[in-house]
Amino acid sequence: MTPVSVIIVDDHKIFRDGFKLLLKHFPFAQLVGEVSNGNEFLELIETVSPDIVFMDINMPRLNGIDAAKLALEKYPEMKIIALTTFPDEEYVEQMLLAGVEGYMLKNSEIDEFEKAILKVYKGGNYFSEEILAILSRNLSRARRQADLKGSLPNFNSREKAILELLCHGYNNKQISEIIHLNSKTVEKYKSILFRKTNCMNTVNLVIYAFKNQLIEPE
Repeated sequence: MTPVSVIIVDDHKIFRDGFKLLLKHFPFAQLVGEVSNGNEFLELIETVSPDIVFMDINMPRLNGIDAAKLALEKYPEMKIIALTTFPDEEYVEQMLLAGVEGYMLKNSEIDEFEKAILKVYKGGNYFSEEILAILSRNLSRARRQADLKGSLPNFNSREKAILELLCHGYNNKQISEIIHLNSKTVEKYKSILFRKTNCMNTVNLVIYAFKNQLIEPE
């Protein structure tokens, strides 16, 4: 396996040092840079192209939310996993809107970091259980609001097929091969699903689908 290049962005040197030790548990991962704030990160990615960025949220000079937005505007293929000490609902929403691929607590277990790196590297998403709980609460509120307004949205056969594949863990490339569509068309259908369900990303969409019994778990 080609080494997965990683950058850590965090203003606490103790955490960065600990993260570097953690990465040594994973022979497939390679640290290619470390910085202490968003401005330094934006400078670094002009010369280093990481596979995955672990981004702290609360940092001086430029925080993780704004740094993620600016980085993803310029490099939309970049994969960012947000890091936080305490799950804050407002931060979760802002980071998801910025376009991050994952959201984890800093005190997550070693095997969680391993799963996160591998899953996001392969095109998936990864969220700590505490973050998923926040997303689930948000979707429950959205469901109650939807119940007041009317029934669930209607999906055509192609939208249902893509939704089902997303819910069973397939990424865009795999879906395009299964249903014989190019990746851009799959992405277009995903955007339609996001709009119809008022979901912000794939994880929101999956939780929405299962909670509303649109898809049966395998």
